[in-house]
Amino acid sequence: MDRSDIFTTPNRSTFDSKSEKETDSVPLQKTVQDERFMRLYANSYSRIFRFILTLIPCRNDADEIMQETSLVLWRKFDEYQSEGNFTRWACGIARFEVLRLMERKKRFAALFDEQLLNQIASTRARCEELLEIRREFLAQCKRQLPEKDLYLLQLIYESEHGAKTASSIMDQPLSTIYRHLDRIRNTLFRCIERKMNAEDAE
Repeated sequence: MDRSDIFTTPNRSTFDSKSEKETDSVPLQKTVQDERFMRLYANSYSRIFRFILTLIPCRNDADEIMQETSLVLWRKFDEYQSEGNFTRWACGIARFEVLRLMERKKRFAALFDEQLLNQIASTRARCEELLEIRREFLAQCKRQLPEKDLYLLQLIYESEHGAKTASSIMDQPLSTIYRHLDRIRNTLFRCIERKMNAEDAE
């Protein structure tokens, strides 16, 4: 694949430069692996890019690193262990690409050294892993909510409706809607904390 054809957003056509005739001859196993890569990549794209921005605040440089990282991920996907964390693996490759950029561009020398960069990357990775755990626990806790509470959350956070619209739809005063939201948030927070504590105790 030509480097000029690097994508900036997840898109199957960017990776696949083969003609339809060539694609027809690709073994089924390879096709399945390509699709699996695209699914993992699309789900992790924003987190990988945020990780890069943590290390390189300049948007243009971050875009360049994301492009190079995407190429390396595509080329080395055979090395990825299926039971591993794709985002963590990808961020490790992104960190290496940041180091390469720093070596090429002298202006970064006064801002970072490799040890500091590694410390920042390690801290960011731990925070991202913790957020991922909390997101999973949040999803589990939401499934335990009564249908009425879940419906209110969906009205406000998973659609274009705000609290005022929810008040009208549910035929309740706005103040009541806010009290319900506070109660639901507290319930979810306590549920997540219980799960986090249980995780730490194992």
